[in-house]
Amino acid sequence: MISRAVLPRFVPVDYAKLAADYDAVRGSETMDREYWFAGLAALGRLRRGDRILDLGAGTGRFSRLAAEVGSVVAADASLDMMSRARDKGSFPLVRADAHRLPFRRDAFDVTLLVMVLHQLPDYPRALSEVARVSRRVAIATSDMSSRTLGLLDDAFPSLLAIDRARFPPLDGIVTNLRRAGFGTVTVDARPYRRVVPVAQEIERVRRKYISTFELLPPGEFERGLAFLERELPKRCPDGFDASATFTFVGASR
Repeated sequence: MISRAVLPRFVPVDYAKLAADYDAVRGSETMDREYWFAGLAALGRLRRGDRILDLGAGTGRFSRLAAEVGSVVAADASLDMMSRARDKGSFPLVRADAHRLPFRRDAFDVTLLVMVLHQLPDYPRALSEVARVSRRVAIATSDMSSRTLGLLDDAFPSLLAIDRARFPPLDGIVTNLRRAGFGTVTVDARPYRRVVPVAQEIERVRRKYISTFELLPPGEFERGLAFLERELPKRCPDGFDASATFTFVGASR
């Protein structure tokens, strides 16, 4: 097992290796719209005509949805991921470091960050940049203090410990938003309910739909995949329960 004591909070993942399969193994378009974007829209108080920055936009899944509401700019550090966003819409794509955003003060009404903070070496600094360039922010993250993995924990014993080291704690996010200048902060834990067919779940694991799979100790991923190929059909004949609770944080200044 990997402990917080031996694993730094920031461990980089090579998204060039994941870009080709990224959209195929993530949630469905329905879940993107009705769960993830609905949460962002509510906590970020999105309004028609808003100027929106999708920071850490990756393949542009949420930039495409945001473009239905207002004018959106998709920003990401990975060229490989951004290359997948080109067919999602005509919105601008900007290669950018979240710690040094190439935008003027108050360039946006709202910034969206979907599962991004744990990818950043210095997320408090990035939140300060977000506060500089936008008046509101909507964040989707995972509260690792209450997260469970079910059968995946049996398959990959190091997975949860690694993610607990990677993801910033919720109270730290709230504190750093306020330090960045956001006076009003709202937190909403939203249940996510999804049952995935066993064959589909095994394929999602094989294609590493959880980025932390890239950070497992040598051999653990292969052993865990073999475990799931053997055990999932027996233990979950009606499908793998991928339900969880994710946390949405909205803030304004």
